[in-house]
Amino acid sequence: MSIISSGNSSLDTISNAYQSTEQEKAQKDDVLGMDSFLTMLVAQLQNQDPLNPMEGSDFSAQLAQFSQLEQLINLNDTLETVATSSNQPTEGDFLNYIGKQVTGKVDTMTVDEGTVSSGFYTLSQPADVMIAVTDTDGHTIKTLYDGQQNAGSHMISWDGTNTAGEAVTDGSYTYSVMANTGHGYVNVPSTVTGTVDGITYTDGKPYLFVQGVLLDPDALTAVVDTGVGIGSGSVDSALSYLGKTVSSTSPIVLVEEGGVSGTALTFNLEDQADITLTVYDAFNEKVKTISLAANDTVEGENMVPWDGGSDSGYKTSDGVYYYTVKADSGFVRTPVSEEVSGIKVMNGSQYLVLKDTGRLVAPSSVIGIN
Repeated sequence: MSIISSGNSSLDTISNAYQSTEQEKAQKDDVLGMDSFLTMLVAQLQNQDPLNPMEGSDFSAQLAQFSQLEQLINLNDTLETVATSSNQPTEGDFLNYIGKQVTGKVDTMTVDEGTVSSGFYTLSQPADVMIAVTDTDGHTIKTLYDGQQNAGSHMISWDGTNTAGEAVTDGSYTYSVMANTGHGYVNVPSTVTGTVDGITYTDGKPYLFVQGVLLDPDALTAVVDTGVGIGSGSVDSALSYLGKTVSSTSPIVLVEEGGVSGTALTFNLEDQADITLTVYDAFNEKVKTISLAANDTVEGENMVPWDGGSDSGYKTSDGVYYYTVKADSGFVRTPVSEEVSGIKVMNGSQYLVLKDTGRLVAPSSVIGIN
């Protein structure tokens, strides 16, 4: 909006001041804010009776009101800035993740002074793999061919160059993993689970350092404080369980060197019932489903063998697994109560080794100690 002066020097001064204010506050469109107030004041000066002009005292009073209004609006802007800043995560908030076990979606690699952070993906069965790397505009700058890969977790190795072999500029790049098990390529969700070893910043944005991968805090799907239930989380406090009998309803199955440690998977039934036992990996991906008819179950403790195979017919990779049992009436209890014979560390997390079944129990899931 422009204001035309009628030649009055005082009016010219006010008009120029208003135009400067309007440029600084171009995005402000307050109904009764500074712009509206000053517009009304200038219009009043332009249309006053030349034979009965505004008294100097009245004009001064209106300028004082304008000054007060400007101060109030500036104060409101300051308060809004303070409120916005207080809602932003601080460095201390991210440091609280260190030492905790997290799970998050990973689809970004960063390039910083030519150094490329690693990518990550997990296969539930052997597959032929290729990876597309895209820039912030969504353009594919390079396709990586990893070839045939076994089931399990794999790191992505990219040298930071494009298809032409030229080094790309520093920044963040997104990748997508496609796997072909013999029925065409399908997208593979990329997640990583592990202990946060540190915090690093790229382009001013914080990332969690997990298993050599940079994980965006906004992509977290689970956070577990591995120190819960074992005091400070030290090995010494975990050793305090040795020789004691602990109870838990969340037994963990360990697959190591292709073999399943411990006895068959157990669960308790009050009455015979049709059940579905489902085995999951550490990324909450379904691995194996076993169904039993009611006639194949008994009242009390039931035992179902699992050889480490998956629904696809392939052997699962080494790691930790858990299982659930569901009947028509709902989920079935999977209690375990045994003496602790050892401590095992997996992915930075401590587990209690049960003597008889060979199962693992997270200290945080212990519900009773004898």
